[in-house]
This record gives sequence, structure tokens and C-alpha cells, in this order.
Amino acid sequence: MKSKEGLWQLSPSGLYGYTECKSCFWVDNNYKKQPSLPWLLNSAMDSILKSRYDKYRADDSFPPEVKKDLVAEKIKPFKDLDQLNIWRENMSSLIVVDEKVGYSLRGKIDDVMVETDGRLVPADYKSSGNPPSEDKQKYYRDQLTAYGFMFSRHGHKVSDRAYLLHYFPVDKTDPAIEVKFDGHVDEVAIDIGKIEQKLADMVKLLNGAYPGHNDECEHCSYHSGRHGAAK
Repeated sequence: MKSKEGLWQLSPSGLYGYTECKSCFWVDNNYKKQPSLPWLLNSAMDSILKSRYDKYRADDSFPPEVKKDLVAEKIKPFKDLDQLNIWRENMSSLIVVDEKVGYSLRGKIDDVMVETDGRLVPADYKSSGNPPSEDKQKYYRDQLTAYGFMFSRHGHKVSDRAYLLHYFPVDKTDPAIEVKFDGHVDEVAIDIGKIEQKLADMVKLLNGAYPGHNDECEHCSYHSGRHGAAK
């Protein structure tokens, strides 16, 4: 939706919609989205993981399930917890406003890591019932790149990579109430030089007419089918 200033209000987590289906992206932003059930379990897992990473951050380390992979990549924890919590909790702390193009981009980040040369590395926690599939990165590359772009616009040097930190049950058949989780580190290449043009393309799409039904999109086909059945 547009702000009262006439800017499209975009968020990192919603950018993949443009890549997935431009028709759905147009509808989702030009019309108010329907209410959805809150992902309370995912939200609780995010809180648990933030506390877990912060516990090890105090010792300049990472949780054991990811430490080996991250240390091998010469990645370090971001030590300024006060600053990190601002980025975690304040939607506008990293806001990017481009009045010329016509958008504002804002959002909260889960975690930040650091390269040996001091460049920031965006990181996001992902929890699900299954280990991550090989093509999982495509859903989050724009999100992570947008975080990098936001950091860059706020004067920080940013790496050309980011990380997805996946968590999933070790054994879904275990009847114990105490569920054990495993972690998986997924490095994602990001190019913040390209996201600026992509944001401009998104605004151009949103300012134009509805691009029409997308035959290759399951969501478009589903709603089209329901509309036809109702006639």
C-alpha cells in the first residue's frame, strides 16, 4: 500500500512476491491484504534463537550446531548487542526512503554477522518442519539483499554474502514432548548493486495497470477458478 506521502511501502520479506508473480505482487500492494493467521510458533522460535545466539555472542562465539561452518567461513558474531536490538525491534531503524523513485523500504532483521574486514553480513533465522530444500534460497535472496542495501544506505560496508540459519526437528516421529532441533547454515550470494534497479522496476509495475492473470501462477489460477465456479 501507499503511505500518506504517496510512497509505496515495501518490506524486505515481501520482495520475493515480485519475482514469483508480478500479478499477485500488484494485487497485494494495490489492495489491502486479507488478514492471515499469525505464525505464533515461528515467532516463538525466532525469540528463542535470538536468545540462543546472544548467549554465545557474549563469548564472541556461535551456537555449536552452526559454529563449525561459520568459523570455517571466517565469519564472526556482531558484538554490539544494543545496536543489533535496535535493528531487530525498530522497523524504521534501517528505513530507506526514495522519494524520486517513489518508495520507502523498511523492516527488522534477525541477526548480523561480520567479515574479518568488518563488512556486515545479514542473517535470518528460518524454522520449519523439514530440512531446507536445495532451492530454498530463491525465496529469501531478495530479502537478504534488501537488508544489505539498507545497511549500505545507512553508511555501513556490506559483504557480498548473507546467511540463512535453518532450524528443523531432528526426528518428527519422536513422541517426546521435548523436541530436538538441528541447524543448517546456508550461504546466500547477494548483490546490493542490483536491488536498487529492481526496486525501481517494482514501483513502475505498481504504478501501472494490473498486469493481468498469470497462467503460470498457482495462486492466480486458484482465484480465477473460484471466480469461474461462482458464476
